[in-house]
Amino acid sequence: MNPSFLRVLVAADSAPQAALLEQYLHEAGHEVVTVEARGDAALKAARLLHPDFVVLSGPLRGPLDGVALAAALQAGRAAPIPVVLVTDPAELPVLLRLQDHANPARTAPAEPPPLASAPDAALEEAGV
Repeated sequence: MNPSFLRVLVAADSAPQAALLEQYLHEAGHEVVTVEARGDAALKAARLLHPDFVVLSGPLRGPLDGVALAAALQAGRAAPIPVVLVTDPAELPVLLRLQDHANPARTAPAEPPPLASAPDAALEEAGV
């Protein structure tokens, strides 16, 4: 299982963009809990499904645009839902890799770096 597995809500006004975003998220090992084209529907879904984060692409349809959706997701919550704004779906894999680096607790522990040799030993090897 992906150590950085996330439950994601996709809010995109374009079906082709939504499909690409969903594909990239699945390839990265994440679960897309729903895809919404309307801002008001995305807000309702977020309140019901409690995703780990929202991927927002496009202005969205309905009375709640993308900016208003992002603000509503942050308002009145002890732990706001992070929102990633994607203008080009091809950017998402890079953003997901950045997320892994930003949340080291979600990733597998890295091997510790090898210990450097003592300064005196380095000086001896250099003939100083």
